[in-house]
Amino acid sequence: MYTTSTNSEIPKVTVERTAEIRESLAGIRARVAEAVGASSPTERPKLVAVSKYKPSADILVCYEYGQKDFGENYVQELVDKAKELPLEIRWHFIGTLQSNKAKLLASIPNLHTVQTISSAKMANALHKALPSGRTPLNVLLQVNTSGEDAKSGLPPLTSLSPSSNRSELSDLQQLAKHIVISCPNLHLQGLMTIGALDLSISANETERNADFERLKETRDALEVWLQTELAPGRGSEAIDTNEGSDRSKCWRWGEESGGKLLLSMGMSSDFDAALKAGSDIVRVGTGIFGSRKTKDEIKQPKAVS
Repeated sequence: MYTTSTNSEIPKVTVERTAEIRESLAGIRARVAEAVGASSPTERPKLVAVSKYKPSADILVCYEYGQKDFGENYVQELVDKAKELPLEIRWHFIGTLQSNKAKLLASIPNLHTVQTISSAKMANALHKALPSGRTPLNVLLQVNTSGEDAKSGLPPLTSLSPSSNRSELSDLQQLAKHIVISCPNLHLQGLMTIGALDLSISANETERNADFERLKETRDALEVWLQTELAPGRGSEAIDTNEGSDRSKCWRWGEESGGKLLLSMGMSSDFDAALKAGSDIVRVGTGIFGSRKTKDEIKQPKAVS
């Protein structure tokens, strides 16, 4: 049994569909384990099942098979699904967030992470919309490692600014500093990227994916800068956040065990390579649920016979 916010009942999928989803999920889990190997037996990467456009019944099959982390691209779709699915699910928002939708997104009680923060305006809106007393919400900063105009995100960071003068900091440094200092309702957990598709297709086992390497370099540089600029005497130590929460003592950024910033990189087409490159979070949709209809196909009315 599980609890939901509305006590709604979800129709069951067919036995065949259940078997199909479970087989796909088991296959993805096996590939994750193989890609990681025995290099980190105690710190397994997090698999986020991307359920965009998929019915709640499909998500429930995965949940009952042990999957707890799910990702959605659209705020309203996530809100609707969160109401009828188990509260134990950890929801990840992985789409473009408009500031005017921040309050609606923040109303989801089991929202776990927003992976696409790319501006102070977006961070401020989300910070202000979160209810008081809530555990700080994990956020990832989106980095455009491929430099493609069609992709959102901030430019990667390859070297550290020699000065703490705000005017000389990169956009990424400014945003990270803003969240750490001015948004106590948010917890800067790491960085996220959507790599170029052609790199994912052309890369093989002997080649490194340039987008993944750029994100790793950016993470390493940002960690050093955060420790240097914000840590002396206080930044790298545990600090008080929301009193009374289960994380009243936490790190200002990254993992609580040491301030390590996590990396979210890799999707259905390239998550194996991303894991080998050191990804902490992978986002897999079609590999689990199968191909999805486009937004236009979903909106198209059924023909009347």
